[in-house]
Amino acid sequence: MSDIFNEYKKQKSRRNIVIISLSLVFALSINAFLFDTNVWKKIQTSVRNYDDTSKEEVKKDLYFESTWSWTDILELKAWTSFSKADSLNLSILLNPEVLKLADFTSDDKDVQITKIANDPGVFNFTIKFKDPQDIKSWDVLAKLLLNRLKQENTSINLAQTMFISEGKTYELTNESMDY
Repeated sequence: MSDIFNEYKKQKSRRNIVIISLSLVFALSINAFLFDTNVWKKIQTSVRNYDDTSKEEVKKDLYFESTWSWTDILELKAWTSFSKADSLNLSILLNPEVLKLADFTSDDKDVQITKIANDPGVFNFTIKFKDPQDIKSWDVLAKLLLNRLKQENTSINLAQTMFISEGKTYELTNESMDY
């Protein structure tokens, strides 16, 4: 009877050693994948104020700019030029307890804006151009109208920004705005 218990203890300890070593290998492979590839850099780009050591302001491909001081209208602008853009996909992230999205429009009549998802605080949009369009730096792509629910500072973030040109999808960099 004692032989059965000793054999069971050996099998249990071997199984635990195998499980622990496989878990360690799995964790190290995920760590190597995240920190040694471009995926990690893309994750860092989406995180606001990741590297506070650099104080030089560098505009991203897309950004929000206030039209007037103390107004609830923000302009979505392009910092870099895009050629033959068919459409632009983006997500807007904001605090739903502080801000409410009133409208997202464009002054250009050849632009169709479609709201894909409308979760609290997360808004996905597609900006579709009637004909492929060359977008120049500082062009206003759309206007974001907000209603302030509380008088406190918050951030408005852009995420998952990309534009489609001739059937190819290009990821864009973006930045948040303190509002």
